[in-house]
Amino acid sequence: MKISIDRIKKEKEVVLGYEDEQFKNKSLRETTQGPLKIRLVLSLVGNTNVRIKGEIEGNFELVCERCADSFLKYKKIELDEIFELTKEELSDRMVDIDSKIRDVVVMSFPIKILCSENCKGICLGCGVNLNKENCKCNVK
Repeated sequence: MKISIDRIKKEKEVVLGYEDEQFKNKSLRETTQGPLKIRLVLSLVGNTNVRIKGEIEGNFELVCERCADSFLKYKKIELDEIFELTKEELSDRMVDIDSKIRDVVVMSFPIKILCSENCKGICLGCGVNLNKENCKCNVK
């Protein structure tokens, strides 16, 4: 979604409420199950920055980096950030909201995604998920 810089300038604040499916069924670390619900307020800060305030929420389908099981996690991301407009956005007079939402969502997750803090991972010898069964190969 792109919003005109001139519209933001004229209205002072642009209020948006919509559903976004840019993460649905993608081969990304952060994939959604269903659309994200997005509520935002956009305003200009000076001539080269846009402030985006609001929230993004939805169910994310994630993969644990220890045991490789997929799991669902509901996440509500509140944001109040100022973004510098790119040269392209300034020349086109359009703010690319999708790219900014994508950055916020990706940055809201930890570097290492785990199904739980207590995840035991997989056995390095036989590959069983140690959260679900005991290892029989006795590899330590």
